[in-house]
Amino acid sequence: MLQYLADKVGVGALFLTQLLLTAVVGTEPYFQDVNLDVRGDRLFISGSLVESFTPDLDLLLQSGDAVVIHFEVDLVNAENDSVVAIADWEHHFLYSLLEDDYKVYRSEHDKTEYINSLKVAKDEWVKIDNALFCRMRVMEDEHYYFLRMSAFLEEMEMPGITKEINLMSFWNRIRPIYISETFKKRQLVL
Repeated sequence: MLQYLADKVGVGALFLTQLLLTAVVGTEPYFQDVNLDVRGDRLFISGSLVESFTPDLDLLLQSGDAVVIHFEVDLVNAENDSVVAIADWEHHFLYSLLEDDYKVYRSEHDKTEYINSLKVAKDEWVKIDNALFCRMRVMEDEHYYFLRMSAFLEEMEMPGITKEINLMSFWNRIRPIYISETFKKRQLVL
């Protein structure tokens, strides 16, 4: 058991050395399958990030340190560019060295899933699924609106090595942003 833990901690140290001593090759993730769904007077949102992983990020996800994505969603009045509804959620990814499984916490549902597969855990981590976004009453019938959605990786502390590591390097330091076509309230309920 001690050898198993030593091997796992060694992976974290190897990753940290690689991250600090080499340039990170990043990717440029984007949102896909973004949908709004109306149920009663409530508006729900779904969507996911694709092209969001690199081999270095995969190594970090298996290091045993918590990695956090923040999602921000705005409903914007297209006529005056004012935000009429806003939501933000966090998704935490944590590999358990002792249990050899992955924990994915999604704040929009306040739920933690325990997953045995790295691929499935990664898919869950970058996905927003039927999250309550806002009530329909924030929208007026005659106005046009659009949805703006973005994400970013939270910085990570590495005690004794450096204060913080900017994980956005994995995404070429660029926030993925999705902006929908404009729509009216009635188009959502048809």
